[in-house]
Amino acid sequence: MFNFLKKDKVLAKNSKKVKKWKKEHQQLVECATNIVSSYEKSDLKSTRKHLKKLEEIAFDHLMDEDITFFELLKKVKEKNLSEDREIIVAIDEFRNSFVGVKGVLIDFLLKYTNPEVELDDSFKETLDVIIDALTERISFEENNLYVLINN
Repeated sequence: MFNFLKKDKVLAKNSKKVKKWKKEHQQLVECATNIVSSYEKSDLKSTRKHLKKLEEIAFDHLMDEDITFFELLKKVKEKNLSEDREIIVAIDEFRNSFVGVKGVLIDFLLKYTNPEVELDDSFKETLDVIIDALTERISFEENNLYVLINN
């Protein structure tokens, strides 16, 4: 999808970010696994601890990605080359395609990290949906966008 980005040198300097983001993806997966495991054991104290960690990692990760992509788009737009119009459209499409997932994740974390909110069946159902969506997003990022940024 983003094959034309390979030739753009602006992306090359973001390879350190890609390594950081991949590490954060691993941490997000660990947190999600720990949340599911502790919830299934009815260890709600541990579940909340892992939820809080997920919240911290996810918010920082999403903000860092958003800022990086915003800056990248700004640089590409400043160059004002006709071939870069494709880059702008592709990154915008990528960012816009995950707005819903990000919103659901943020709402979920804000709700369920509140110690007064019960971790009920609705929690587990929403968690399962979020885990599926995040798995798809992580796979897409690492197998497409991150590969291009690293080249």
